[in-house]
Amino acid sequence: MISNTARLAAMSILLGGMAWTVLREDARATDTPSVVVEVGKASLDSLELPDTLDVLVMLPFGLQVDTLPGGFLPRKTKRLREIALESLHGLESAAQALASQGIPVELNVIDEVPDSLGRLSLAQRDLVKSDLVFGPLMRENVAVVLPRIDRLKKEHVLLTEQPYRHLERGMHVRQAVSSEVEAAGVMASMVATRHDTDNVILVVTNGSDAALEAHFQATFDAAQRAKWVTSEDSTRHALLDTVHGSTRSVGALALHMTPYERNVVVGMAGRNARSMWAALQTELQMNDSSDVLLYAHPELAEMPFVKGGLMEAWRVTLPQTNQVLWHDTARWESLASYRNLTGMDPDKYATLAHDALIDAGRRLHPWMDNTTWAQPFVWAPSPDSASWHNMAWDVMRFEALTWKPLDSCAAVPPFQPRLFYTEEDSLIPVPDQYQHLFPEAYPEATKTEPRP
Repeated sequence: MISNTARLAAMSILLGGMAWTVLREDARATDTPSVVVEVGKASLDSLELPDTLDVLVMLPFGLQVDTLPGGFLPRKTKRLREIALESLHGLESAAQALASQGIPVELNVIDEVPDSLGRLSLAQRDLVKSDLVFGPLMRENVAVVLPRIDRLKKEHVLLTEQPYRHLERGMHVRQAVSSEVEAAGVMASMVATRHDTDNVILVVTNGSDAALEAHFQATFDAAQRAKWVTSEDSTRHALLDTVHGSTRSVGALALHMTPYERNVVVGMAGRNARSMWAALQTELQMNDSSDVLLYAHPELAEMPFVKGGLMEAWRVTLPQTNQVLWHDTARWESLASYRNLTGMDPDKYATLAHDALIDAGRRLHPWMDNTTWAQPFVWAPSPDSASWHNMAWDVMRFEALTWKPLDSCAAVPPFQPRLFYTEEDSLIPVPDQYQHLFPEAYPEATKTEPRP
């Protein structure tokens, strides 16, 4: 049974009076119902139009999923359907923008979720007539359709992160989601530039984002070694200090922090390490005498338990992508069109889908003046030159209780070491390696070798 929600998913906007959106159930050889949304040119004999851009879109509507007792859909199915709807609306808005430039678009949208027998509703004719293929979003469904797409060498745009084996198949493959490995490298280079003499600590979880942690460490250490001109530079520009925690804890982070240096704490683990981030927040609160800057994984911005006041105090800095550039008036007309379609502003899924189709249209027709909602894609070949990856990232910092581009944020003042006293006004002894910072309290102190 096809639900009303799925029917509403396929109802769309008119494209300049020369296109339409149709919902139909396509009875195929397998008698498996599927939803097809076509956005294309009207058949007007007196009007010549350029060739239609045929786009095959596979999204997880889950039309064949049975409801639970009581008539409710499973939570996973409901969330996937929401993402599918948001992605579809982004594609529809992009199709409208392309049509306004004289490029009619036909969106052939099918349900990527297989039926109860494990059969996909994808027919060979769908692939043969398509110019571009978007999706599937789910990793297990991507693996099923890859051989068929590769056999025809159709341009394949992936809207979700996929493993290496799904990406490195040829230069017809494009990973539209910005590369997190690239983000880790950008962050490492930035920290090495801005905090090369500070106490930089990486919390290593060895979880699902272990590759990001390893890339951050390798990039940071390489940048530090490049500064070693004299023998003393290896201690002045120290290599990365690591704390071995887990996805649930921060290990012995407290032992690596000091109130006599600026502590730059870095975490490259994402949503699978929520418990670690909760523990990190508690640990930094307990070390309130230490000066802390926090560099984090992009998904920290979406974790609601991290308090805004603390994020501002720690100057949380992280890379972000798919952020709509609201300040650019050139994007307002297209964004207004999306609001008319959905009644809301685009989220990250709609933004990515919209921008991916706009990017494809501009690569096929460079004369177009349509623009993406977020920053333009930056395509780079993979190290093996077997696919294209999007490298576009913006570095943001939490300031004035909002995310701002790092370049527009206030500069971080230089660190000023200070002495600490007990409640009885007795001086708390300073470790030997930091006594030279306080010549009045320790006139005979000499600078010792920093930590290796």
